Amino acid sequence: MKKRSLIIILLCLLFTTSCSNKQDTLTLVTEAGFAPYEYYEGGEIVGIDIDIGKEIAKEMGKKLVIKDVAFDSIISEIKTDKSDIGAAGISYTPERANEVDFTIDYMESRQVMIVKKDSPIKTSLDLTNVKAAVQLGSVADDYLTTNFPYVTITREKKFLAAIQDLKDSKVDVVVMDEIPAKKLINDDLTILPEALVTDHYGMIVKKGNTELLNKANQVIQKLKDDGTIDEIALKHMDHGERKEFKSKIVSKFYYSVIYEGRYKYIITGLKNTLLIALGAVVLGVMLGALAAIFRNIHDNTGKLKLLNLLSKCYVTVIRGTPSILQLMIIYYVIFKATNVSIVIVGMLAFGINSGAYVAEIIRAGINSVDKGQVEAGYALGLKYGQVTRKIVIPEALKNILPALGNEFITLVKETSVGAYIGILELTKASDIIASRTYDYFFPLIIIAIIYLVITLILTKLISIMEVKLNHARN
Repeated sequence: MKKRSLIIILLCLLFTTSCSNKQDTLTLVTEAGFAPYEYYEGGEIVGIDIDIGKEIAKEMGKKLVIKDVAFDSIISEIKTDKSDIGAAGISYTPERANEVDFTIDYMESRQVMIVKKDSPIKTSLDLTNVKAAVQLGSVADDYLTTNFPYVTITREKKFLAAIQDLKDSKVDVVVMDEIPAKKLINDDLTILPEALVTDHYGMIVKKGNTELLNKANQVIQKLKDDGTIDEIALKHMDHGERKEFKSKIVSKFYYSVIYEGRYKYIITGLKNTLLIALGAVVLGVMLGALAAIFRNIHDNTGKLKLLNLLSKCYVTVIRGTPSILQLMIIYYVIFKATNVSIVIVGMLAFGINSGAYVAEIIRAGINSVDKGQVEAGYALGLKYGQVTRKIVIPEALKNILPALGNEFITLVKETSVGAYIGILELTKASDIIASRTYDYFFPLIIIAIIYLVITLILTKLISIMEVKLNHARN
């Protein structure tokens, strides 16, 4: 009873602390790859939207907390109360207005066309039977889809990826906001003078949250009236000059790893990747072992029919749906009203996903044990449970270790989809660095090397375990 009471008290304290923290903070959700509106600098997310968010939080007597997710996840964050206010150069559309409430606008957005300097595209009249790249869910995406049926659209998660498509001649034109576009072009690219469409940016809050909406409108109007927004915009228009090095490789390494402490993103990403993978491995082995044992007991004794059915359903559903879908369901549906750490969500999602595969690996290992050994155990007077513990499981473990090791290695790499809900893992770290260097190649190479090293270490450890198990069985 004392232990149970202590657990209840701890849970209440945890819940109270979580609620208290949420009451004292204003969480702004964004996609921090859209300079000068939001971008990483010196290990922090800064930008026009962030400064406006700080003013709103200050007016409300709260501390601003910033959350970085994929652009098309921002509305889901607001709708599910994961965040309070969204800002990422979000344009008003009737469809979005049906889901969330918009503040008054604070910046004008000119959607322009970026092309190569030798491109035949000169105006919007030339947008026929061409390939265009946009950011998924952006106003450019919606406008091209509606008004240019003969344009083949490539929808990228990041504007930088769209620009890279243009550089690589995968598309003919990129459509995006003019201000960040000026930061992404180089000597080979140019911005056409025509604005394809002009609209305005606003922040978003959950429908019905009139208190926050009114406060945000009040602050934005004040910043517009006294000219502060213009000062904020000018401050972020030019955020740092590049130092030149004699060696291009040295320059790329410096700006990808050293400059502004960008190695910290890699360290944090590595820590979160390993932490999530470790937690997922433990949970996956537990769930997988239970599911495999339940099914094995049922197959051999006819008992545990309900648990066997549940195990079958679990394996079928998890293996039949994508891991990213499971991650989103757990985060946005199951933990909809709970302020839980996204790292813990990652552990749960990837652990549950891994458990289904581990279950089949363990079951295959159990079924691979020679029937003669099992019968010999029964002949010695051992019961079913004893035969399973002392003969079947040790022998099965030796057989399944290579497959189990491969599953663990796959799990480490699969954590990369955690970036979709804002987890700063290795792939997210490369995105952050690329959004500041405007170059994907070097950050991706660095992260690929790190993944390769992790894989080699895990492979070596598994080989050592195999050797020890074989020696123990001989």
